[in-house]
Amino acid sequence: MLKLISDKKAIDMARNLEKIDIDVKKTIEKASTAGYLGEEHFYCSVIQNGSYTLPIDRLFEENPPKLKLDNFYFDLVSKALDDEGIYISLAYCNPEMMVSPDAVDELISYDEYELEADELYFKKQYVLVTSNSTKVFEIYEEEGIPGHKPTDDLGIIVKYDKGQYYSYFAVRSTDLCMSSLQLFPLNENLPKENEFSLLNPINKILIEMMGDVIVLKNE
Repeated sequence: MLKLISDKKAIDMARNLEKIDIDVKKTIEKASTAGYLGEEHFYCSVIQNGSYTLPIDRLFEENPPKLKLDNFYFDLVSKALDDEGIYISLAYCNPEMMVSPDAVDELISYDEYELEADELYFKKQYVLVTSNSTKVFEIYEEEGIPGHKPTDDLGIIVKYDKGQYYSYFAVRSTDLCMSSLQLFPLNENLPKENEFSLLNPINKILIEMMGDVIVLKNE
């Protein structure tokens, strides 16, 4: 059974991510093979108005071109980095997704309950997906640990300032109508019962999974 990383390690991972030298191009290329949507998909968005994201093709208000991962695409990414930054989707947490057992790399059962065994009744499963792996996380609902909505995803905010990249783990959340896509950085000061907490057990698994997808320069 997998042992969850400690709160300290989760915090250290987030702080180390902040100033590591990410290869943005290769990370986007790697994330595009996740196949979560059944086809190759570009998981990069432009940040606007502080915490909202816009798909890169939406920068063209009329007749947006069909984008490819080519020099033109990455020129747009570079310009966005110099402005408010970009968001790269790297992971998903879906409580409704059906997945074949053969496609699951690891089944993780939560075992750090604060409640007694006779207080636990309803077990819930979350499917956790990146381009590298698919895992299933099991936890009893009574423990009060929230996951994420099927319309949410997790990834990294990347900004460029004074010759340095700055990166942060974040959740991109929306309503069912997909009317707005807002970023919420994972926060170490929130309790684990909060969906945007860095200490949330589900998020701790996901940041480890995302760490395997992020490509560093000179790798």
